[in-house]
Amino acid sequence: MSAHPDDGGPGDGPPSGVLGIRTLIALSILNHVAFAGVRVSLTLSALHLHAPTFEVGMVLSFYSLLPMLLAIPGGRWIDRIGARGPMLFGTAVIIAGVLLPFAWLSMATLTATAVLVGLGFLPFHLGIQKLVSELGTLEDRRHNLSLMAIGFSVSAFLGPTSAGFLIDGLGHRLAFGCLALLPIVAFVWLRRVRERLPGGRIAPPEMSTKMRIRDLLATPELRRLYVVVALISSAWDVHQFLVPLYGARIGLSASGIGLILGAFAIATMVVRMVVPLFLMDVSEWKAILAAMAIAGVVYAVYPSFSSLEALIALSFVLGLGLGVSQPMTLSIMARSAPASRLGEATGLRLMLVNGTQTVLPSAFGALGGVIGIGGLFWGMAILLGAGLVGVGRAVRRVD
Repeated sequence: MSAHPDDGGPGDGPPSGVLGIRTLIALSILNHVAFAGVRVSLTLSALHLHAPTFEVGMVLSFYSLLPMLLAIPGGRWIDRIGARGPMLFGTAVIIAGVLLPFAWLSMATLTATAVLVGLGFLPFHLGIQKLVSELGTLEDRRHNLSLMAIGFSVSAFLGPTSAGFLIDGLGHRLAFGCLALLPIVAFVWLRRVRERLPGGRIAPPEMSTKMRIRDLLATPELRRLYVVVALISSAWDVHQFLVPLYGARIGLSASGIGLILGAFAIATMVVRMVVPLFLMDVSEWKAILAAMAIAGVVYAVYPSFSSLEALIALSFVLGLGLGVSQPMTLSIMARSAPASRLGEATGLRLMLVNGTQTVLPSAFGALGGVIGIGGLFWGMAILLGAGLVGVGRAVRRVD
């Protein structure tokens, strides 16, 4: 049976009146292209204004710092009132943030943009992920989450690329103005379909008492999941941080470094297209453990190669491994977390992801001066290996 364009996935599709998977993915792409494009535009615009490197880094840190601190309260907020209000509010905040440098380009407005866009994307992303995680039957959810991950791979590629072309063609201020059009479209779309979004819920009885994170972590599978999330997120972010440093150290051009990072992004998109087709019957934990093993091996051998072709190949293989992990971790979370606390569980995951993005660049930058760039690659390989052994033993005990 052919699927309706707004269906939630295979089978019977979403309940009547509920937004389907394709609409949710399209909305997420609109906002995420702006989110990813603004991040690149902030860096290039700050350099255009002759800001020192330290100040540029501080501006970018606001992209992740506040979402890290507010992810769990944001998830609880969505559990309590539904996704409608937070998604509309978050999109409006993104629009305001992107338009500020369009109106007046300065370090002050760039800093405010980092705060507003990072802060606005948080409730929107939490709402989208909760809706997709609840859409369809249990069997449909891994498929839906894989489709959402593909959408984020597409927007993660389009955002930085479009920002670069816009800046080269139109200048910094107009680039922000063009990027703002995407969340504006998303906001208008959300307003038109707002009655099909859950909102104004009364908190379930179990939410009337004080909620604690340790209660959420009482589930052994969720505890293992968050350990894996921290490790895989670290491996992802460290790659984005170390490749430019390593490439510059061995004399690669900026375009060569870009090709290495581009190979990683393309690989994540490719593998997420494969997941719904070939890996639906594979255990989530087996796929995650395989991803960690692949990433550990790639990190261990990375410093042994210096040719552009070899580094592109290694980056692609690493992207294949890490790219398959996100839909699998989201599938486990949707299955294991209490339905009334799924937003909070998602918030805890995002707190860990944003925490690695906030802490790791500065921490690894300091360590690099002591143990060298190669030591950082090997240190990440050791962390992944230790996590693979520990989580693997726990999974085998359960099986």
